[in-house]
Amino acid sequence: MQLKITITYGELRADFEGDPADVYQSVLKFLEKNIPAYSLASKLRSSAGVEEILDKIKDWVSYDSSQGIYLRTDLSKLPTAEALLLYASTRYLNKLLGHSDSGEFLASEAASALGKPEKTVSGRLSELVQKSLLKRVGRGGYTITPYGLDYLVEFSSKR
Repeated sequence: MQLKITITYGELRADFEGDPADVYQSVLKFLEKNIPAYSLASKLRSSAGVEEILDKIKDWVSYDSSQGIYLRTDLSKLPTAEALLLYASTRYLNKLLGHSDSGEFLASEAASALGKPEKTVSGRLSELVQKSLLKRVGRGGYTITPYGLDYLVEFSSKR
């Protein structure tokens, strides 16, 4: 089934048609780009749970309308497992908010972001997959699970 949405804002007009998930992402991108008053809060209302997650991890992340959610903490100072979950959560949340096409990441990307050897990161990724905090996707990719998000929120509340 195809979803079709037409947006008219002043003299701007945009038509979106396709898979509902793709249309949703396109609408978010359009609104963010063309309507400056379109705030993070209004976007969060449409993504159940995102607002709560961001509130719980606000000591580690910030939001900018052009960059999306970005880390504001040095991941190398956190335990590797928690740093990986935090990195994975920013990728996932940026996808939900339309700032990224994918919430997935590779071990090499995570190693670079954490400033840790890829071998160390790969070992921790395997452990997190075994604990169902992350899941493997595609060829060597990873993404956070709902359980992983819950774990991260709980970890952040204990800090």
